[in-house]
Amino acid sequence: MLSEYPRRRALLRALPAAALGLAAAPALSACTRASERLDAESEAVPEVDLSGIDEVPEIAELVPNEIRDRGRLVNGAALNYAPGEFVGSTGEAVGYDIDVLAAIGAVLGLDTRTEAAVFAQIIPAVGSTYDVGISSFTVNEERLEAVTMISYFQAGISYAVKAGNPYDIHPDDLCGKRVALQVGTYQEELSIERSQECRDAGEGAYDLLAYASNSDAATNVAGGKGDILMADSPVTAYAITRSRGTLEAIGEIEESALNGIVVAKDQPELAEAIRAAVQHLIDSGHMERVLAAWGNEAGLIPTAEVNPQP
Repeated sequence: MLSEYPRRRALLRALPAAALGLAAAPALSACTRASERLDAESEAVPEVDLSGIDEVPEIAELVPNEIRDRGRLVNGAALNYAPGEFVGSTGEAVGYDIDVLAAIGAVLGLDTRTEAAVFAQIIPAVGSTYDVGISSFTVNEERLEAVTMISYFQAGISYAVKAGNPYDIHPDDLCGKRVALQVGTYQEELSIERSQECRDAGEGAYDLLAYASNSDAATNVAGGKGDILMADSPVTAYAITRSRGTLEAIGEIEESALNGIVVAKDQPELAEAIRAAVQHLIDSGHMERVLAAWGNEAGLIPTAEVNPQP
């Protein structure tokens, strides 16, 4: 079951409840004080200073002439997955992926632009509408058959509890516990399966609290309505950063998988340019600073690869 995580997670990535035709999520607890409400996804976006990232001529020379002459790298992204990529308060694309794209552009001597897209339609359009796709794509075998992918980040499932863990929760023992998550995600599917395992073992099932958004799930754990937040590791880390000390991480990251930047198969020069740019950002410390600004330095990888094994 767990070995299927990268494939299944990719299919269920942050889809809104309405798109999945699922029931409405529980309302926020009346006892949750407004001061405990986590920042909305479009608020308090960190300012990431990329001014210290300079063009690296030997890497920039790898960029295909068509893109270099245009002077701009065009990205397609589904802007519904904070903190990776989402819409800011003034309508602009924001997120750690957007900042990583800008940092890559700086190394390559290129401006960057992100265009909003439907997640499932990005990969087919890379190489025509878009030069690249940076949108929290998990590297898997199916995608590697269709496109080239350059690893730059690592993510999995992670957990958070109310600060101090007052309910003495552990991720390995959630039978009978109140598990808060976003409706329609892989975490919900996995929790349903694990809940059945609890029943089969003669223990209490999960008390699933499925919300329309991860911020609602996190808010209710911080406020005491839920025992534990279960989400993709970037989402959990972002929620903790936004929680004003009301949430803390617990347990280890499970089922970790690489994320990759998508490039068309017939653009090996561009793929190598991006790989070299990402490696430069890793080696120089800029990548860690970008990710840390979003509370996601734990996703840093030591080596960027073209078509890494999933």
